[in-house]
Amino acid sequence: MTAFYPPMAHLLKRYRHLGGNQAGIMPGFFVTVADIPGEPLMRSMTATMPHYHRQIMNDPHLQVQYHLSGYGLYQEEAMIKLMGESVERYAAMTAIRMFDHEFRYATRRELSAEGACLPLDLLGIFSPAQQEALSGRLHRYSGRLPEEDDVIAWVSCPSLVRPGTDVFVPAQLFFLGFTASAQHADLLYTPSFSTGTAAHVSLDQALRNALIEAVQIDAFILNWYTATPAPEIINDDSDVQRVLESLRLDEYDVRAGYLTRPELPLPTIGVFLTRKKDALPLISFGVQGDGSPKTAFLRGTMESAAILGLGMYSSIFDTTKVHAAVNSSPYLDLDTNVLFYASPQDAQVKKDIVGQRFSGEIKLSEIPAISADQQLPELIRMVAGVSEWACYLDITPPELADTDWKVVRVLIPELLSMCLPGLPPKAHPRMTRYGGVAYDHPHPLP
Repeated sequence: MTAFYPPMAHLLKRYRHLGGNQAGIMPGFFVTVADIPGEPLMRSMTATMPHYHRQIMNDPHLQVQYHLSGYGLYQEEAMIKLMGESVERYAAMTAIRMFDHEFRYATRRELSAEGACLPLDLLGIFSPAQQEALSGRLHRYSGRLPEEDDVIAWVSCPSLVRPGTDVFVPAQLFFLGFTASAQHADLLYTPSFSTGTAAHVSLDQALRNALIEAVQIDAFILNWYTATPAPEIINDDSDVQRVLESLRLDEYDVRAGYLTRPELPLPTIGVFLTRKKDALPLISFGVQGDGSPKTAFLRGTMESAAILGLGMYSSIFDTTKVHAAVNSSPYLDLDTNVLFYASPQDAQVKKDIVGQRFSGEIKLSEIPAISADQQLPELIRMVAGVSEWACYLDITPPELADTDWKVVRVLIPELLSMCLPGLPPKAHPRMTRYGGVAYDHPHPLP
């Protein structure tokens, strides 16, 4: 991008490969978020996503929030991130139509005779009571846990940790928008999330970012729901401090936690912004992993600052959802949980919830880094140490064949993916190895 001056003209030209009101995968416009006096000073952009999910899930009234945004210190940075996130979301939602002709509808007992099949304890990750509750609210899901003779849809994917081999994994774990087939009478058990999906301008970089996302979300879920508080990070880096000062976070206390798990030593940092006054938005949270602890710290802070806007604008344009978030939501979406923490109602209770996730201290300079050229091989090595079933697919949409965008989807079933905030997977083997769910407060990530 630095080869072009002015760079924004080049970026707008690149956006025209994605956005067009008649033939783009995105609309031909995007919106820059207005500056609000007293709030963090950061460039931010957003766009709408057409209702692809209604076509894929055959539900003309289904509502899905894509949470598209790009943010950074400069407009160009925000624009690049918005394009990447748009490509990622589109690919994640439409990928199922590239592979559904390859699905195998079979029981695990039948299919395991042909090749390696994911064990069902990595599909049935809820307790029996949770599974029944999920079925009661989202009726397409079974009310009981999976069994060896249940018919489900499987997809064969290349193994990430055993090169040259393929593994069968449940399609419902891999693809967003997966729906059961009336013809095959297959059963659904677990919602899928986009965790482990990333877009970039090369397959290697997309794979690296997909692995980073999978590792960082696993670290966050463990910190939030289990009895594994994180040391608070003391920023002793002058460059990081200078950038933080440029963001003008004067109205907020910044608390960063070192979430990294020892078996997956990628620097992963979660950042809370808590308003100094009990006013809206009260609390927001961002989490980022990166080989550079300084980069993870700054990106986590900027993500948290960007999420503040969800609380502010929802309070203006969607007061019904804000009221539900505070009073009645079961937190089976990724909006009301954010609005719950944004609300100043019961402010001290929410601050105490955040405080429980910290224990001890560590200096930013003490966090080990991973060099840029070693991040991908190190990530694969880490994952191989904890996973037998990690797999991947290139899900780059054919609509982008004439561009340099690439999208990779990674599934690491042994790690904890994003979850519905009110339904942490209590029976997931990794959750139980860490002592099980100790806190049932909804998590704050959108």
